[in-house]
Amino acid sequence: MSRLILPAVGLVVAALVVWSAYVMGGRAGPDALSVNLLVNLGTEIMGIVITVAVVEWFFERRRNLERGKQVAWSALHAIEHVVWVWQGGPRQIETDQILGILRSAANGDALPDFTQNLLLSLGTRSKQTLHNDRAALEAHKGLMTAFEELSRLNAIREGGRVFGARTVADVLEEGVKRLAAVLAQPEEAMPGRLIRYVDASEAAQELRYFGRDADHSSPRRLERGTPDMF
Repeated sequence: MSRLILPAVGLVVAALVVWSAYVMGGRAGPDALSVNLLVNLGTEIMGIVITVAVVEWFFERRRNLERGKQVAWSALHAIEHVVWVWQGGPRQIETDQILGILRSAANGDALPDFTQNLLLSLGTRSKQTLHNDRAALEAHKGLMTAFEELSRLNAIREGGRVFGARTVADVLEEGVKRLAAVLAQPEEAMPGRLIRYVDASEAAQELRYFGRDADHSSPRRLERGTPDMF
C-alpha cells in the first residue's frame, strides 16, 4: 500500500500542473510561454511517475518470485525431515524418493506423539506462511495450493482424534508434488521397494528422533520443543 502513495501523489501533482496550464491558457491564450512550460512539466512528471511505477512493479514481482522459492525450499526440507523421522529412508533424498516413501506408507504405520508434534508444527508453520507471505505464494502457480494442503496438518489432533497415517501421507504427498513443480524437481514417485532404510516402526522413529536406542529412551513424550520448520 505504501508503494502506491508516491506514484499516486506524483500523478496528482502532474494533473494539477496540467490543469493549471489549462486555466492559464484560458486567460493568457494557449500559445503563452508559461502555458507551454506547464504542459511540458506536467507531461514530464507523469512520464517519470509511470516509469517509476512500472520499474517498481517488476522489482516487486522479482522479490516475490525469489521469496516464493525460498519458502518452497524451506517447506520441502521440513517435509524431508518429518518423513525421515516418520518413515525412515536415506537422510538426504530427492522428491521422487519422498513421494515413493509416502505412497508406500500404510494406514497402520505408527504416529507417536513426537512425530505428531513434527507434523503439527509443519501444519502450523504452513498456515502462518499463508498469512505472512501471500504475495510470494501467489507469484508461483500451485504454491498457494501446496501450503493450503500442508496447513491441514495443523488440525492433526482436531477434536481429540488423530489423522490416520494414510491421510497424513496423502497430505504430505500432495504438498510435495506441488512444491516439486514449483522448484523443477522430480514429480514422479520412485517405487518404494527400491528405497533403502525405510522403517516406520515406533522404535525406529524414536531412534531417529531422539538419537538413542528406543529400548532405553523415556516414554513417548517430548522433553524439548520441536524445532522451527521454516
